[in-house]
Amino acid sequence: MSPRLPAITLRHVREDDMPLLIRAATDPAWRGAFAPGRVTAPATLWQRFRDNGFSSEDMERLMIVNEEDRVVGHVVHFLAHRYSTAREIGWSVYDPADRGKGYGSAAARALVDYLFRSLPLHRLCCSLSPDNVASARVAQKAGFHCEGLMRGVVFAGGEYLDGEFYGMTREDWRLAGVGSSLE
Repeated sequence: MSPRLPAITLRHVREDDMPLLIRAATDPAWRGAFAPGRVTAPATLWQRFRDNGFSSEDMERLMIVNEEDRVVGHVVHFLAHRYSTAREIGWSVYDPADRGKGYGSAAARALVDYLFRSLPLHRLCCSLSPDNVASARVAQKAGFHCEGLMRGVVFAGGEYLDGEFYGMTREDWRLAGVGSSLE
């Protein structure tokens, strides 16, 4: 049996979270090896916070908070395709010292449950680098299935990189058992 995932909560971005978000957007160690190449300017992040607190119909960012009430990362969801209601999700655990502790898996599961319980969605998806083994495991633990390879989908490091595409339908979610362990 796999180890239990840590208890986390998801909450909206607060003003006191902004230094963490800025560091996560600009510090190479916190961004990680698989982040898209473009760095968002701190002023842009502050403007997005002032505009809508990172919560709109188009995109919502939620902070991952651990049992000690410390922010360890964020999850995000946004419209995946203009022609459907499908949402794409993503996750980031900021400090490299917090990675590998299950925060990403717990947060991805919580976000999937939140979205299927709150919105009339039929499908969720996520995409990641084929070399990002840790994120592939997070996707699988959250109930996603690898559906294929998208060639040259992300521009990073001066080149177009491939992405693996993972998906889940509402029926997949129901069959996995709402709130159950998907280890």
